[in-house]
Amino acid sequence: MRQFLMLLIFIFSEFAFAQNESQNLSDTYERIYVEAGFVQPLGKLSEKFDLSPSFGFWFRNKLSQDDFVDFGFNFFVPKKPLNVNFEYRDSIVQYKSSHFAINIGTRFAKIIPLSQRKTDFNLEWNSGIGLALNFYNAPKELEFEDGEHTKEVLTTFYLSQGIKLNYRNTGLQCHYQWSPYGIFNDKVEKNFGSQTLMFGIVYRQ
Repeated sequence: MRQFLMLLIFIFSEFAFAQNESQNLSDTYERIYVEAGFVQPLGKLSEKFDLSPSFGFWFRNKLSQDDFVDFGFNFFVPKKPLNVNFEYRDSIVQYKSSHFAINIGTRFAKIIPLSQRKTDFNLEWNSGIGLALNFYNAPKELEFEDGEHTKEVLTTFYLSQGIKLNYRNTGLQCHYQWSPYGIFNDKVEKNFGSQTLMFGIVYRQ
């Protein structure tokens, strides 16, 4: 997983370099967004884990004067995760969280200036879509035959909607996200949960 994240960062860095070469030097804006905050599960998902720390890295590209598109990821570490029921052959087995989940995708950003004199004080309206993954491990006491997988990855798409309030190089953000984890996995318990609220601080450069 660490190698995968490093590969993503490398790809985004190469993309950023290429864009920098093609952009007019006078057309400057913040391209790198580094985020830190928390994920609050809502509804049924609130039974699976508690308020958890979240971190993100996004690269921004300009579409028009006030419209942008971001590419990147957010990951979070579930706190006090509940064991989750999965079907294994003819049995129901409780899998343990591997304490790692990640969202990889893109989001559209609309900039709304809040000052006529200060261009670095603005509000962002964000709409996102991408891939959401949540990792679980089988309990150690469960014996598997050769070749059997001991992990489950809940994979689904996500949709998000949120806002950012930016001043100079820092900002505050809040996003609602819908990730229907059980829609593509028929082994996980029904009504797993799908809603989260993500909020925190942003540093942009």
